[in-house]
Amino acid sequence: MKILAAIHDLMFSSKVNAAARGKAISWLPRGTPVAEHVAKEKPDVLLIDLASPALNAIEAVRTIKAAPETRDVVVIGYVDHTREDVIEAARAAGVDQVLSKGEFARRLPELLEGA
Repeated sequence: MKILAAIHDLMFSSKVNAAARGKAISWLPRGTPVAEHVAKEKPDVLLIDLASPALNAIEAVRTIKAAPETRDVVVIGYVDHTREDVIEAARAAGVDQVLSKGEFARRLPELLEGA
């Protein structure tokens, strides 16, 4: 299972690495458009910080879910629980699981278990 992480927050990056327990995770290079990288790498799972302005996550997910070659990528995103606007937009864009930051961090080992 191929996992791509579009996360530039150092705290969450280290949590993802720790939870991966040896599973290979590729990281989105800074400045790289998410949807383009997903189309090129074709991961099974995309972990994404929905609130990162640099990622333009909502638009990226719309593009990913609209393209036949990437629409089956499982997108798991996280955002601060107070950002109801982002949560609603993410669900409308097609994010498969929208989690609060705390829930994402807590459930990360479980989320990566199936990946």
